[in-house]
Amino acid sequence: MAFSGKMALTMFVSAAAVLVSTVGAGTASAERGPDGSLYGSLALSTDGGTFYGAAWNYPNWAGSDADALGQCAHRGCKVMVQFRDGCGAIAESADHSYYYGGSGANRAAAEKDAMDRLTNWMPSPPAMFGSSAPPKQSVHIRYSECTAGA
Repeated sequence: MAFSGKMALTMFVSAAAVLVSTVGAGTASAERGPDGSLYGSLALSTDGGTFYGAAWNYPNWAGSDADALGQCAHRGCKVMVQFRDGCGAIAESADHSYYYGGSGANRAAAEKDAMDRLTNWMPSPPAMFGSSAPPKQSVHIRYSECTAGA
């Protein structure tokens, strides 16, 4: 899931703003759901800073979503990624304008998925007259988490 303020294609975070990052970590006691799975969710808000919430090892997504949003505890928090019996990650663009979630069987796979999705989703910068298009900006992992055993 891509994140952008008010569902616009781009999200602007003022360079003059002071980014305050907080991460809330919520974990249940690894109670498996009726299907035998463990669920997790990562939430994000960039309204007035960068705020995260994470919840993993829940018996369902309803519980992990609610706890991730509660951990994020800031206006504009949205669940960015859900994962089951594995990992979730949130990738961020170098200029802090774009975020995308991904998931996978392990942390490396989830982080690669998030970075690939963000790279493919971001618009390319416009080419200058008579030159080839510049490369897209770099991306990195902002946060990742895994359920037990992943």
